[in-house]
Amino acid sequence: MKSLKYTLAISLLAALWPAVPALGCWGPWYLPKGYYMYRVVDNAEEDGAVFSQFNLNAESNCREWQHRTSQSIPLTDIYQAVYKMSLEEFEAFHNESWGYGGNNAFLKWLSHGRWDEMNFLLFAKITEDVRGRQNSRWYYPSMRTGAKMSLEEIVDQALNYRGPLRDRYLLQAVRAMFSLRRYTDCIALWDKEASLLPKECIIRQLILLYIAGAEYRMKNYDKAVSYFYEAGDFVSMIACSDVNPPASTVEAIERIYQQEPNCSHFPEMLQRLVHTAEPDGEFYWEELDKDLVKDEHRQLIRLAVRIAQEGKAHNTAMWYYTAAFIEDLDGHPVEASKLLAKAEQSHGTEFIKESVKVMRIYLDAKLMPYNQGYENLLFKQLQWLDQKIADNITPKVRERTSEYYDLACNISYYYWNDMMRRIILPEVCPRMIVSSKTIRALQLANMADNRLLGLVDCKTYHKKTHVKGRVEWVETTSSMSEFRRDKNRRSPDYSNYFFEMIDSVGIDKVIAYRNRIERPVDTFDRFLNGRGYVDMEYINDIVGTQCLRTMRYGDAVTYLGHIGRSFEGHLNTEIYWDPFSYERRDIKDKSDFKYRFAREMCMLEQEMNKTTDPDRKAEAMIRYATGMRNSFDRCWPLTQYYRGTSYFGQVQEKRDWENEPEAIRAKKRSTELFKTACALFTNRELAAETLYEFNQYRTVAEKYPETEIGQYVCGHCDNLYDY
Repeated sequence: MKSLKYTLAISLLAALWPAVPALGCWGPWYLPKGYYMYRVVDNAEEDGAVFSQFNLNAESNCREWQHRTSQSIPLTDIYQAVYKMSLEEFEAFHNESWGYGGNNAFLKWLSHGRWDEMNFLLFAKITEDVRGRQNSRWYYPSMRTGAKMSLEEIVDQALNYRGPLRDRYLLQAVRAMFSLRRYTDCIALWDKEASLLPKECIIRQLILLYIAGAEYRMKNYDKAVSYFYEAGDFVSMIACSDVNPPASTVEAIERIYQQEPNCSHFPEMLQRLVHTAEPDGEFYWEELDKDLVKDEHRQLIRLAVRIAQEGKAHNTAMWYYTAAFIEDLDGHPVEASKLLAKAEQSHGTEFIKESVKVMRIYLDAKLMPYNQGYENLLFKQLQWLDQKIADNITPKVRERTSEYYDLACNISYYYWNDMMRRIILPEVCPRMIVSSKTIRALQLANMADNRLLGLVDCKTYHKKTHVKGRVEWVETTSSMSEFRRDKNRRSPDYSNYFFEMIDSVGIDKVIAYRNRIERPVDTFDRFLNGRGYVDMEYINDIVGTQCLRTMRYGDAVTYLGHIGRSFEGHLNTEIYWDPFSYERRDIKDKSDFKYRFAREMCMLEQEMNKTTDPDRKAEAMIRYATGMRNSFDRCWPLTQYYRGTSYFGQVQEKRDWENEPEAIRAKKRSTELFKTACALFTNRELAAETLYEFNQYRTVAEKYPETEIGQYVCGHCDNLYDY
């Protein structure tokens, strides 16, 4: 065979190498639509399992150890000792194994005088340590200092071993010789001894991979291809082939399929390939749609359908599912739904069937009319998805959820919750709103943002001061409700998608949603309310704040009046200035500032409407107009939760508050009330004082020159103009 063609090798490496984002000093800010939905590979490490399809040799090796020791020893314990324990940890165990009191059944077995096995594992970890040093891109000769052995010593010791673990020591010898680039010696050892091991032996398979690599480096491409094929490494086999290497990963998959219809690498290759086409939404301001390689996508669809139809592949559902997914990415959801129906009727693993079911929920959300029939179907689908979320939470998921950052930024770490958010937030909720089902949209968004948080305890830190004055922060856990009400932490609930929606759909819709929480009308209501965050003080604060924004002060008093004083620690804003002062004057009492403001505005409205004294009426109108304007200006926390770019959550601030209809209306009415009030005054001294307080110097001088304030202005102000 001829020399290696690199085109295919590069495409295959790209298809199998995991995507790792390059981050600076801040993390990516994803959108819910950017979650990867396509799933044919089980991320076992992420989900807390031991093995994944990326590490089948490790599983076979652990099973071989289990066969050699005892079937009662769990594979997880063997995996932990053989693959996870560091050299230092295992060396410490080796030196004091007689006193081992841990729970690992494999280590217990070793500690009962199994010195041959224990010495080998120590030797293997030393080999890996030495090879890791020399294979490092930063390796330099002085790094040998501190190493337990040299590679040459490892080769000699491994070849001199003559005990029952001879095959395993041969593997270590081959690994060390390969690192030393002694490829001829590797091949000689294979021909002389390793090739005689039973073909079903996992150690022989592992050695064979190194021998294939050695033959390739010796430019014996025929043998390299033959050995890779025997070892089941079809990706490397194709990469070493010289027969018109394909220019795309799809063509590589097709050639491998001709050799091995059920190649174990297919899921990895497909997942990597499809993920390059799926939107990932790294930055919230970027468009999610990518430039799709349409020709390659059509090739993959045709190939996937053909493989599924030919029946040589066992997992036909995976291939129909892949074709359906690409059709949807290419903008053909109806065709995707037809192909997915074939996947639903085809043979497939339970894992693939679950991925198919998720995609069905997604396509239904895109294609079905949003009527009562769809709501009934969605209810059943969400019950299934919700159960998956609750049943599959691992310690790692709990940890990342409790820290909240990943969830707030939509960074993927838990498939089931990701998929609920991926379907509900960008697909279902917008269509619900368009279909005039705003209350249902709010319920769904609340569930999508808060369901996982409701299932996981959160880390909190409390200050503990000792008698001698020493202070330490003690980590504890609390329920999500307690976590959100912790005054030492800023609440996350004013930055998520549910909040963005409830803050923008209109006050009447928000009040209707609040009432639906208190009085659900159907089972779906109760299901969604039970999975969202429905602390009524939180909801009443949102409703009351929007009443202040729409100048419905009486309603604001009603809703804000149901909030306790302790809730202030839950807010993400506080007030600094007196809203009824024209000048910047510190507010003396900040407690219950929204409720107190609403009550004061209600009292002023009553005064304006009932009093017959024109001066009292004018003063009330001036104070009322001042509070109204300030509530949208320097005292904006009365009507808003964030302003500018200093408040970031899942969604960047999108609203231009200066030009919001409510703000424009409030400022216009405030100006009108001020002019009306000034015309009402009968007490000229009082009128002049009021105008002077509002910097209306020219008006004071022209209209009230005889007053005490008028005389002061005329005698002291060089520039007479009104601010």
